[in-house]
Formats: sequence, C-alpha cells, structure tokens
Amino acid sequence: MKDKIVLAKELMYQQTQINKAPAWKLTELAVEKGKELARKYGEDEALIVVSLYLAHTVFSRVWMGEVQQKHPFLSAEFVQKFLLDWEIPDEKQKIILNAIEAHHGDVKTETKVAEIVKNAECFKFVTVEGALIWLHELGIRQIPYEEACDKVLKKMEQKRKLLTLEECIVEAEKNCLEIKKLFQ
Repeated sequence: MKDKIVLAKELMYQQTQINKAPAWKLTELAVEKGKELARKYGEDEALIVVSLYLAHTVFSRVWMGEVQQKHPFLSAEFVQKFLLDWEIPDEKQKIILNAIEAHHGDVKTETKVAEIVKNAECFKFVTVEGALIWLHELGIRQIPYEEACDKVLKKMEQKRKLLTLEECIVEAEKNCLEIKKLFQ
C-alpha cells in the first residue's frame, strides 16, 4: 500500500489544482494527524493516508454549496475507478470508501481506520495552525475579514462536535480556547 500513497497524493494534488480547494496545507495537517493516530492505535497507516488524500478529490470553494456538502459521496464515487486501476484489494477498497463517505459523520464508520480518518479530517480545523490556514484561504477567496473570522469559528465548532477519539476531544478543547482568543 505504500506505493498507493504516492498515487493518492498525486491525484489529490491534481484535483486540488482543478477544484481550487481545499487548501493543500489543510490536507497535509489531516494526513499528519492521521499518521499519528494510526501509530497510536496500531492501524494501517498507509490505508489511513490514502483515505485522507482521497477524501476531497471532488470539492468546491463555495461555502456550504451543494458540491461541498456532498463531497464525501462524490469523492468516494470519483475514486472508485482509481482504486480498481491501482489494484487495491476489494476489502481495502471498502475500508477506504467507507472512510471517505463517513468523514463528515453522515455515514457510520465501519472500522477504526474510518474513525481515525474522520477524526484526523476534523482535527485540522481545531488547531491554531488549521484555523490560520483556513482564514488565509478565505482571504484568497476574497471573503471580508469579519465574515472570514466568523466562518473559522463556525467550522471549528462544526468539526469539534464530530470528534470521537478521546485524545482528539481533549486536545481540541484546549486548542479551541486559543482559537477563540484569536478570532473573537
């Protein structure tokens, strides 16, 4: 699976250029958290990283737009052909697709891998670094500063509520206090 990480990363980077979103640094934050959680829980790091890279292959810059709201399902559908082409075994494909579809909490996580992916994806928005990257991204999108700050706090709260792993919840609580100080 290690060679599949390179393929998934390349595909995500290509799609990020096409979609003009999400911010690449946010993707990398999620991947780093995913690696950390994979080691902590003894789960397949490569499977988690591949899932994280593929989770936003279909995306949009439009805040709360249809594509943005449906991207977990759209991305899962989009990557299926690549998983086949990359000769990823069926069982691992199912895990990856569930991890992608479940990362917003609308679908039940079926494995610890999917739960880790969901937590890593959410966690990027409950860090000071992630909040600043998101603010910068909103600035690039020409969102007025006050509105952008409000969106950073809304995204932080939305993602904080989706965390399920205890250490992520505890760390997020501390981080969210710092983020609130910066943005309120």
